[in-house]
Amino acid sequence: MDTKAYYRNFDLESIDVTLRFCQQEYGDVNCVVWDASLVLAKYLETLFLKNNETFKSKRVIELGSGLGCVGLAAACFGANVKLTDLPENLPQLQQNVEENTSCINGSVQTVALTWGTTFESEAFDFLLMADCIYYPEVVEALVKTITELTTPKTVILICQELRETEKQKNTWKMFLNLFLEHFDVSYVPEEEQHPIFSSSDIIIINAKKKCM
Repeated sequence: MDTKAYYRNFDLESIDVTLRFCQQEYGDVNCVVWDASLVLAKYLETLFLKNNETFKSKRVIELGSGLGCVGLAAACFGANVKLTDLPENLPQLQQNVEENTSCINGSVQTVALTWGTTFESEAFDFLLMADCIYYPEVVEALVKTITELTTPKTVILICQELRETEKQKNTWKMFLNLFLEHFDVSYVPEEEQHPIFSSSDIIIINAKKKCM
């Protein structure tokens, strides 16, 4: 079966920018822009609208970037962003970075990162993650990576669509149980999110690392 590519546009009206993403008709979980990515990107826009200095020159990392929607939005708002994903996913991610270079007001790098492995980098101001909780076998490695990449000053924003399958519910529960050992968590109320790009079955967590 041939893989067919098609483009999806995504508007950031506050800065008059349209991001353009090359998606694949068939493929793994990283082949399209998922709804949770749009919700989180638009939440970043609401933060930018409250204070347009929120992301300016901030050091941002996105885990499981996929096509890069969330991290690229942060870069459009002035952040210096590292987009990370598995090595085999970087070509498609890099393609979408190049597609949107003219929109970026900060900077963007694509970096291979396998969760659970050592990743030498500077401390980050923001860690972003959208719809990454799928597979129970990588949950422990993911929490380990988040713990290693953050300090108590890092703003951690995690957006996740809550699906109804038993596997997904159990995986999310497993993630939260491990995550809460290291982080304090609050949920962003739906009324504080974008009025259109929000949903009762897509949650945004705002987390801070505990001071041990």
